[in-house]
Amino acid sequence: MKLTRLTVHRYRGVAPGTELTPSPSLNLLLGANGTGRTTLLELFSTVIGSDFASLIHEPFALEYELALPGLKLHVYARNESEVPPRQEALARQGAGLLPMRAAGADTGLQPLIELELRWSSPSARLVMRADAEGIDCKVDGAPVWSRAMSWSLLDRSVWTLLFMTAQYIDAGVKERLKPLLRRTFLLAPQRFDEMLGTFERMSAMRYAMEVRDGEVFPLGLMALPSWMPGWLKERVELEPDVDALELRHDALEQGFLARFVSLADLESGRLRVEVLEKRPFENGGRVGFGGLAFQFVRRGGHSLSQAELGFGQKRLLSLLYYLDGNEDFAILDEPANGLHPRWVEASLRELGGRQVFLASQSPLPLEHPVFTSEEELHASLIFCGPVSQEGREHLGWRHPSRQMAASLFDAHRSGARPLGALLREHGLW
Repeated sequence: MKLTRLTVHRYRGVAPGTELTPSPSLNLLLGANGTGRTTLLELFSTVIGSDFASLIHEPFALEYELALPGLKLHVYARNESEVPPRQEALARQGAGLLPMRAAGADTGLQPLIELELRWSSPSARLVMRADAEGIDCKVDGAPVWSRAMSWSLLDRSVWTLLFMTAQYIDAGVKERLKPLLRRTFLLAPQRFDEMLGTFERMSAMRYAMEVRDGEVFPLGLMALPSWMPGWLKERVELEPDVDALELRHDALEQGFLARFVSLADLESGRLRVEVLEKRPFENGGRVGFGGLAFQFVRRGGHSLSQAELGFGQKRLLSLLYYLDGNEDFAILDEPANGLHPRWVEASLRELGGRQVFLASQSPLPLEHPVFTSEEELHASLIFCGPVSQEGREHLGWRHPSRQMAASLFDAHRSGARPLGALLREHGLW
């Protein structure tokens, strides 16, 4: 999955009409402190996860597009004092959902989410509209489902709305939705922050699996390594009476633990996961996990707990864990902070084919990118800085001009100087 376009009509102090067309691979956010780089990273996290619960009390209007092979998704999400009225002729049927939030102060804002999903082969089009009173869905222009709701719309992600819709539409369309729903069920790529926030969240993680109609469902929108739910399920079925599960680094060669032990030049590593809740999977059972803990051994045989790791080691461990849990995207804030240059280079190699959004004041991450075309470089650079509109200063996010991209690429392809040096020479960083 890739984010192909983001248009900001209204969002905090950002210039209205800001439009970005990100690169499908590496995107570098460049700018001085206070120019909105972290704000943009957080916005990328919000739209990719399509979860607007954090914006429920503030006005916004955001338009974005996501693409997968054979499928394109366009979303327009807003929370404003006035939104376009519903035009559907089909009456909405009632539903028994209760609001997720207790009634509070009326903000005067009306939420609206409009979604268009297009398949290419065979061609098909699904349109969904959800507002404060309910939800409507059309397939190829024909109304197929409409429901009145008593709900707090923005407490539900776009992916949850699609999942609800899939239960009531034609079986053939539902079947075509399944690959997207599987891919987005736990899609919530958070910002990998500049300090130890990700490391601390790892230890505080709580996760559960529950059986419904014979299928195992993960509960909780946290990023786990893609292999971990299957490993947890298998181990708890083999050892139903244990209170904790352990994994050695060499049991999974491509896992984050093995890569950390190798990069940190350690002898071994072990992950321990507590089993917090146990009900047999049969007949609606549930198993809960948490309390991730790590133990390592240095080359000389000295034991090393996770608390004894240095700042850079904690950052490296949590970055590798983060990448193991986010196969499509990486949203990185100062990833070089605390890392040895060799670790920075190795971490950049770990990014693989992900779409990456990276902000850095350190020149180290800018020493390694290689661009093969002027177009690629143009899409990959996003400059953050103040802009003036109608006499007011706003946060501005923009790609370089075509002329500037051409000049940078000509200098870059000679290979004489790293990108960071070229940007400084052009007064761009």
